[in-house]
Amino acid sequence: MRYKLLALDLDGTALGSDPDAFAPGLAEAAAAAAERGCIVAAATGRPAGCLPAALDPVPAWMQWLVLDDGAEVIDPRTGARLWRRAFGADSLARVEQAARRGGFPVEYIDGDSWYHVAPAGRRMLESSPDVTPFHKGVLARRGRPLEGPAAGLACRDILKINALLVPGPARDAFFAEVEGAALAMDCGGGAIELTAPGAGKLAAVTFLAGRLGLTLQDVMAIGDSGNDAALLAAAGLGVAMGNAPAHVQQAARAVTGRNTEGGATQAIRRWLLEG
Repeated sequence: MRYKLLALDLDGTALGSDPDAFAPGLAEAAAAAAERGCIVAAATGRPAGCLPAALDPVPAWMQWLVLDDGAEVIDPRTGARLWRRAFGADSLARVEQAARRGGFPVEYIDGDSWYHVAPAGRRMLESSPDVTPFHKGVLARRGRPLEGPAAGLACRDILKINALLVPGPARDAFFAEVEGAALAMDCGGGAIELTAPGAGKLAAVTFLAGRLGLTLQDVMAIGDSGNDAALLAAAGLGVAMGNAPAHVQQAARAVTGRNTEGGATQAIRRWLLEG
């Protein structure tokens, strides 16, 4: 098998129209690839406490979890953490200041999968028609009030930050203000996702591949969003979903069908099982 590690995004990729369920045929195709010797890793923006029902329990064919946009790598069999990259207090303060100037809400996601949000920001998210019901449900279950400065959360290992409802005119200024303090990724729909410097899916998958005695050229990555673009560009084979925006498709070497059409299943069959 040419590609020995499959890095598989979840939302918009492995998951179909139901955010808790794999697209039809995905589990069977991934299991077949694993049986032939390919190591399968989920590479997702979700934290450990917000994984889909399809991963409860984690299926035997999924051997690694790359979580929080690459801020964490976990062995789901043992719970052992191989990699964690959290924000420092100074970086948290810079992101908070930049978001305050832009006037949009920010979620700070800690190592225990709690979403810390200022009360005013939470009200904006809960009332906005641009925030999905799924995300509002996550906030209802995992949300915690942020009463003080964001820098005070550094002791809780903030692994990921979501800047949401970011207006178009504020995006470039926000990216410029957080440069060096965070890895910021445009995920479309007014959402910018941030990890600590040195994190990200590309860094985490590079680390995991090295631990397994592999290189990025041994990796096939499938994804659909801005948080996947760097990995898709660097992997031995990067496959963008048909529902991915143009800049993500341009970063990849190949494009498959949409997630609601079984595009990830098609890619696994074509390049891992039949290739």
